[in-house]
Amino acid sequence: MLIDGYVIEVEKAREWVKRNRLRRILIQSPPGLWRQARELAEELSQDLDEVLLYGGSCWGGCDLAIHSAKLVKADGIIHLGHARFLRSEPLPTLYLECRRADPKPILKLLEEGVDRLRGYRRIGLGMTVQWLDHLGLIHGKLRELGLEVFTEAPEPPLEYEGQILGCSYTPLLKLSNLVDCYLIIGSRFHGLGLALQTSKPVYSLDPELQKFYDSRLEAEKILRIRYAYIEEFRSVREAGVLVSIKPGQYRLGLASRVRSLLRRAGKYAEVLIMDDIVIDRLRDSGFEGFVNTACPRLSIEDQMMFEKPILLPAEAMIAVGERSWEEVVRTPSYFSMEV
Repeated sequence: MLIDGYVIEVEKAREWVKRNRLRRILIQSPPGLWRQARELAEELSQDLDEVLLYGGSCWGGCDLAIHSAKLVKADGIIHLGHARFLRSEPLPTLYLECRRADPKPILKLLEEGVDRLRGYRRIGLGMTVQWLDHLGLIHGKLRELGLEVFTEAPEPPLEYEGQILGCSYTPLLKLSNLVDCYLIIGSRFHGLGLALQTSKPVYSLDPELQKFYDSRLEAEKILRIRYAYIEEFRSVREAGVLVSIKPGQYRLGLASRVRSLLRRAGKYAEVLIMDDIVIDRLRDSGFEGFVNTACPRLSIEDQMMFEKPILLPAEAMIAVGERSWEEVVRTPSYFSMEV
């Protein structure tokens, strides 16, 4: 079924329901796909006792509504808009990726922005899952421009060759010594995430907004801001270490290690358990600064709304003198959830 340009695999969902003998399911989707979720619910209602729509957060495949599904006694989850992220789920889970059917928005923007790619010979190509059906086509178009195009086999949590997430670019980063630049098809957000982890030029193409971005300038601006927050954190006396209970973001072991790191550095530190990391609640916590072990992008995008440092684990190590700025920034270590 095609709904507003998205392919919704209704028959696949029906077969999954039948195969797993499900009677009540919870459908989870980001707000931009709520219409698709409603139509899917209507299509499946004749095959089930009850279909429930989830109205909470849906930041990615990492944010699977397991706790809510169990609470309402759903025996399965259909998750729209993202590829599989977790290696296993405690409930039967079907990921409907809602891929875009029409490549024309990419082709139009690529034609208009082709001059930005002139002067490069080898390019690393990555896409969000919505556009992956057109990976071969775009690969061919770039070759027609005289470019050598490279992708790499996926590594968890990625499912497909050529796929990227806002928190995961490992296959592309492995190509760093081979390529002259990167092209990301998705959004400004996705290009920025890669530009913070590499010194190579990164261009991002947003087919929805019809915009072509050079991500380097924004990355440089963000990194100057991050440096200032790291410096500020050095004088923080009381720090909260943030843990999300979202299944793909839950890192209590990492948080415990970060807490020990901060305490060895002479700071009072405690672990703070949350679901969504809500800025207003951090303001009320009394902590002077935070280390984020949930989604790494929270420290980039949400920091702009908050006056206190929300450091990544690697940034916290810089702040306490365990690592240097040069060892971490514009390297794959920057988003690493390890200490």
